[in-house]
Amino acid sequence: MPDSAVRRVDTALGPVLAHRDGDLWRARGIPYAVAERFQRPSPVSPWRKPFDASAPAPVSPQHADGLMGSVSPDYLERLGTDEQCQRVSVTWPSGTGDAPLPVVVWIHGGSYLTGGGDLDGFDPALLVREQRVIVVSVTYRLGLLGWLGDGDFAPANLGLMDMIEALRWVRTCIEGFGGDTSKVTVMGQSAGGDAIAALMAVPEARGLFRRAIVQSAPLGIGDRRGAMQRTMLRTVRPVDPTMSLDQVLDANEEIYRATRKHGLKGLMPYGPQWGRYPLPPESKRADATALAHDVDLLLGHMSDEGVLVGAALPPLGKAFRAPVVGGAVQHAVAGSLQAAVYEKAAAHFVEEHRAAGGNAIHYVLGWKATGSPIADGHGMDIPVLLGDPDAWVEADGLKHESPDRIRRVGVAVRQAWGDFVRDGRISRESADAASEWLTLS
Repeated sequence: MPDSAVRRVDTALGPVLAHRDGDLWRARGIPYAVAERFQRPSPVSPWRKPFDASAPAPVSPQHADGLMGSVSPDYLERLGTDEQCQRVSVTWPSGTGDAPLPVVVWIHGGSYLTGGGDLDGFDPALLVREQRVIVVSVTYRLGLLGWLGDGDFAPANLGLMDMIEALRWVRTCIEGFGGDTSKVTVMGQSAGGDAIAALMAVPEARGLFRRAIVQSAPLGIGDRRGAMQRTMLRTVRPVDPTMSLDQVLDANEEIYRATRKHGLKGLMPYGPQWGRYPLPPESKRADATALAHDVDLLLGHMSDEGVLVGAALPPLGKAFRAPVVGGAVQHAVAGSLQAAVYEKAAAHFVEEHRAAGGNAIHYVLGWKATGSPIADGHGMDIPVLLGDPDAWVEADGLKHESPDRIRRVGVAVRQAWGDFVRDGRISRESADAASEWLTLS
């Protein structure tokens, strides 16, 4: 590889060798923390020998994610799986000049069970190129390995602690990549957005980010989860700390089956546990979150989230697919499901943030993918923000859409998000350009 395709980046922890990708630079798979199984993460020790950041981050052990797998069917084989998955990947534009750039820290979704920072569907190239920002993609522990602990066999909230260590890495190292530590935005979708909402209540996370973009977080099913947590623990107890990864994955599946009886909450059984470090008790959540009033907030959801919510519940999913009457059932039920899981809780979170003195924007996104069976359902924000439009049309819900239209909608949505990342607001010009698909309040 010619010298011009490699660049040394000096960070506070040690030198990193980044690699050119066209008009972008990428430094992939950089460790930000270390942790043994069921142990809290610790910051990585500094290194002297340059770290070759050419390989993407491995993912936490998992079965393949359906949506991401439709874009990149071989992602598990290509990226590899590793319990030591605490890695970040940095993407930034070439020719950045002397002025530091805003930083976006991407927290992927996947029900706290699947995904990874370096999946093709989460490629930040278009956002970086168009908006002149630096994106740090975070990979963290998932499923039983990151979110089931009860303080007995493992601490709770290990995945959340991983994220905090990643944000500390950003604060310590991102200046070496040309990033502005005063303009750090955490951005996450689904479980990633849910985690960010939790991070806003974590004292140790205070000051690690200036802005937050919370996309399609199922905040309406995030509270009063004690009974379901007990079901999860009963399902897999006693937990053998030395179990094989196959046994870990089998346990994840058993937990999902067992938690279906808990209704909507069972859609995402894993998640932050309130009242266990580093989170305050659930009764103190609102007060703790109010202390993050200095964080600018952009929060919202897709316009038809209830379609996939209903489809994921076995009785309703069967009814949705029924000939003749299926569409009527879906129309009658999807709205109430969306309100319960997304709308009401999102509106309340925004209201509470404003009441505490914070700046908050509420959005609803609906771009009506052509011929899509899930329309503007859960996950349809990702194709117009991240990934390659030419690859996204391979996804089941986008087979009738054109890459050009995904790209056209995406340019407008990314511009609005870029405005927020830079200034904590969305300009009138950007709002007007995206008004066909994006409603702001």
